[in-house]
Amino acid sequence: MVGDRLNTDILFGKGGGLATLLVLTGITAEADITGPNASPIVPDYVTNSLADLRAVSA
Repeated sequence: MVGDRLNTDILFGKGGGLATLLVLTGITAEADITGPNASPIVPDYVTNSLADLRAVSA
């Protein structure tokens, strides 16, 4: 599951047993997944942009 919101996209993916990829181009910021106030919802993977996936698939 690919998404930019922890509380909807990533939570849905986790609930469905899917691997999750959080894209930091939307609502969620890196501070939301790290540090003392981090969300308990933890994505499997994090990227700054979907464009980063081109490097992986090339």
